[in-house]
Parts: sequence; structure tokens; C-alpha cells
Amino acid sequence: MKKWIIAGLAIAAAVAIFQMLSGPGDGGGVEDDMPIAEAQQGDLVIDVLEGGNIQALNFLEFRNEVKLPNGIKVLEIIDEGYYVTDEDVAAKKVLVRLDQSELEEAIVDHDVQFQQTEAAYAEAKQNIEISESVALSEIKSARQQLRFALLDFQKFVGLQAAEATLKKLGLPFDNESLSVYEKEATALIASAFDTKQLVEEASDDDEITSFAIEAEDSLAANVNFGSFLEDELLGDGEAEQTIRRMRDEALVASSQLSVVEESVEGAKRLRDRDFITKQTLENELVGLDKARLALQRSETELELFRDYEFPKEAEKMLSLYEEALLSLIRTKREKMATMSQIYARYRSAKRRYELELKKRENLEEQLASCIIRAELPGLVAYGGANDNYYTSRYYDGISSGATLKTGQPIITIPDMSKLGVEVNIHESHIKKIELGQKVFITAESVPDKTLVGKITKVAVLPDSNASRYNPSLKVYPATVEIEGTHEFLKPGMSAKVEIIVDELDDVTYVPVQSVFVENSEHFVFLKTVGGYKRHPVEIGAHNNEFIELKKGLAEGDRVLLKMPEGYEPPKVLKSRVADGEKGRNIEGGGTGRTVSAEPEVEVKSDEKA
Repeated sequence: MKKWIIAGLAIAAAVAIFQMLSGPGDGGGVEDDMPIAEAQQGDLVIDVLEGGNIQALNFLEFRNEVKLPNGIKVLEIIDEGYYVTDEDVAAKKVLVRLDQSELEEAIVDHDVQFQQTEAAYAEAKQNIEISESVALSEIKSARQQLRFALLDFQKFVGLQAAEATLKKLGLPFDNESLSVYEKEATALIASAFDTKQLVEEASDDDEITSFAIEAEDSLAANVNFGSFLEDELLGDGEAEQTIRRMRDEALVASSQLSVVEESVEGAKRLRDRDFITKQTLENELVGLDKARLALQRSETELELFRDYEFPKEAEKMLSLYEEALLSLIRTKREKMATMSQIYARYRSAKRRYELELKKRENLEEQLASCIIRAELPGLVAYGGANDNYYTSRYYDGISSGATLKTGQPIITIPDMSKLGVEVNIHESHIKKIELGQKVFITAESVPDKTLVGKITKVAVLPDSNASRYNPSLKVYPATVEIEGTHEFLKPGMSAKVEIIVDELDDVTYVPVQSVFVENSEHFVFLKTVGGYKRHPVEIGAHNNEFIELKKGLAEGDRVLLKMPEGYEPPKVLKSRVADGEKGRNIEGGGTGRTVSAEPEVEVKSDEKA
């Protein structure tokens, strides 16, 4: 009996020693088939693995440029895979021939309309020259009439009197002031024909008034020409010469009357002495009456001219001058309005002509595109260089007799001297990708050869086609340029690329599936003698296989590669575990449960968590 007691005590002591050596644990024993990995120390390459297709970075792509509503048929097409040689390029070998009969009919129909438009354009252009010539002639005639009216007024009242009067009225008084007046008036007329201004003014109906029947008096009506005679303001003009002539005639008539009166007095004395007959005396008396009448007529004509004829003629000539001024401006305005309409018709005809000409040129370009000839040596491939699943579904297959849509790629001739790989970078890796990063490429058809390249292009926005049927998928197209030339590479081959993001020297790392996260805390399940232990770690960079551990483990430490069955998060003191709320691991690791960041409660290996 004592032996059994001693044996039991020995076993209990051994278990206690074992527990002390293993330390407190988070769970019971670990099954033998639980996957385990050791922490390693060494160099770690941080990379991103993606798949893509090999494509030519430079290529010559031919698309259907014919714009027909029902498409265009392919009459002939070179076999896919045919290699275009330099001799084919020199001979301009036909690669594709499209049915151009419908285009030829469209060109014939368009010719009739084009000729009519061309004739209308030529007529409108010729009409400008004719109308400009007529307008300039009429403006020249109005300008000449204005100068003649000014000369007539100056001639009638005299140069100085005319200048003083016109200055007082604010009207041009010589050729120089006439030129300035015409320039200013022309500028005002031109501004009045501003289309934008006319639209703005016409939008306000309050400014539009009805036509007034009563016109304002001319400036000439306000001039007192009678003062010209009273104040002796007339110069050596026609009016002054007329007044002088009338004064001279009155003076002569007065002298003649004096002579006749003396003759009559002599005749009376002679008659009293019977030296002359009574008839002779009567003749002398008749001559006296005539002389008196002649003097009276001369004085009356002078008074009438001074009081009536001169003011009337002066006002008339000044009014004619005013009217000539208005006539010149009116003529210019009318001709400018006429020319504006002619210019508008010309611009309209020109625009129609340009549109029809562009349409004609476009039809001819479409007709020329119906025959595609060899321009560059290379391998012929059907379709476009950047065709994908989504665009290829929109177009029918390329073959002889097929109907092509507008813009559909027909054939592509890639430049085999510069190849690359088009890949889609997942949004979780896009921040790691930079231009110039080193890339290793492996073609799936030639897996034993690894090629070297670099990132030459990364899209700024995600590919919209990729997210069309899966909105949650965000990938960024990128281009990898392959260094050198390799005859075994062909466009369209599938390839895997390894983008080297960083190269870490002498670091500790473990498989990514061995690191878990709970409430922003990363940890591993450290293998112990008696089971496992939940152990926090500080992570660094990672690739698809391994993750760097900056703190927490040393080389040789063993960790579980998946979460143990029956594991429960540590008990908490102040908060409850949210139902159904789970944590996540790094890049495909195991799954824990999100808990509050309260201190852990240590659990021995023989107790349940």
C-alpha cells in the first residue's frame, strides 16, 4: 500500500515539475496532426504575385472605320498567324478587303448635293464683292453730296460766316472736321451692329417705343440769319455780292432819276417859252415816271432780298447741309445692314460647304479604309491588341463574310521586339506598386525559364470593366515590360509575374497563416511542451507566403498554422463578447474572435478556457 502511495506522489511531483517547465498555457494538449511551422531567420523577399497575358507593347492595329448603320462585310482577310514580311510591306500586300459597294453609292448620292452647295457658296462669295462695290459707290456719292452742300452754304453766306455758324451749332465746318465726324459716326454705327448687344437690348421691351410722326426741327431753323445783315457778319459770299449789286442798281436808278428830273425842269422852262412842243414835254414827264419807278423797284428788290430771300436761302442751304450729313450716316447704316445680311448668308453658305466637303472627305477616307495593306512586318492576329472578355462579347468573330461594326478591331500586327505583360493589381497591393520595380516573369508554356522586367505603367483608377459584374472587385491595370527579346514568347501567352516590392535582410519570419488578429492585436499560437500558448507579436512586411515578425518570436520557435479547435478568446472583465463578431488573420491565416482589449486571464494547461 505504501508503494502505491509513494508511486502516486512521484507521479504528482513529475506532473508539477512538467507544468512548471512548460509555463501557463492557453489550452490543452495539441493533436499530433496539427500543422506546425518554425520561425526562420534570414532574408525575406516581399513580392506580389499576379497573373496576366503577354502582349506586344507596340503594335499596329487596324479597325473598321466605315460608318454604316448595318455594318460592313469582310470580303477577304489574311489567315491569322500569317507573318507579314518586308517583301509584303514593299509590295503593299492586301491583308483585308471590305465590301465598299454601299459606300460608293453613298458617294454618288452625295455628289449632287455637294455640287449645289458648292455653287451656292461661290455665288455668296461673289455677291460680297458686288455688294461691297455698290455700297462703297453709294457712300462715296453721299460723301460728295455732303461736301457740295457745305461748299454751297459757304459760297452763299461767306467762309467766315459759315464757319462761325457751324461751330456754334456743333456741326463740321471744313473737310478735316467732316472726316473726324464721319469716323466717329462710323464707329457708333459699327457698335450698334454688335449682335450680342442687340440681343441684350431687345430682351428689354420697355426700351422699344412706337415711331413718332412729329419730327424735330432742324438746327437751321434756330439760326437768325437777319442778324447777319444787321451786324454785317456776311463775308464775300454770293449773298453779299447780290446785296451789293442791288445797292448799285438802286444807286444808278437814283442818279438816273436826278438826271431825268433836271431834264424835265429844263423842258418845262423851254415849253413856257414855246421852244419845244407839248408832246416833247409830255415825253420828258413819262421818262421821269419811269426813272422813279426804276428807283422804287430797285429799293424794293433790295429790301425783299434782305428781309426774305436771304434768310430763306441761307436756312435752305444750311438745311441741305444738315440733310447731307444725315444722308451720309443713313447711307452707311443702310449699307452696313445690307452687308451684314450678305455676310451672314455667306457664312451660312460657307459653313454648309465646309460640312459637305468634310462629309465628302470622310466618305472618301472610309472608302480608302476598305482595303487594308501591309505596313509593318509582323505576325497577324485577329481582333484588337487590348481585347478582353467584356469587349470581345460586343463584337462578332473575325472571318471572311463576317459583318463588322464601326470601330471594331479587325487585325493587329504586334512589334515582337518589345513585349510585356498586362496584369491587374488587386487594390490590397496597389500601394506597394511603383514604377521601375523589378519583376520576374514566367510563361506558363515555358515554366523552366524566368525572365526579368520592370513596371512601366500603373493605372490611377481601377478598371471599370472588371468591376462591371462584380462591383466589389477593384483591380488596377499595370504594364510590365520584359527586358530583351525572346523568340519563344508569343502574344496571348499566359504568364505569372512576381513583382519585387522589397528585399529584407536577416529578419525573423513565419508563414502568414500562423498570424491572427483580435481587436487590432496580432498574435500566434506558440507550441509548448504541454500544448499551446496565445502569444502577441509585432508584424512587419509580408508576401503571399511569409510575414516578418519584428518582435515576439525567435528563430526555431514553433507556431500553429491554424487556430486550435475549441479555442475561445480570453475572458474579459468589463465588456462582453459581441455575438457573431469575428477577427481576421493576415493574408489567408486562421480566424479568431474580436474581443475587448482587457488584460488576459492566465489558464493552466489542464483547465478549460
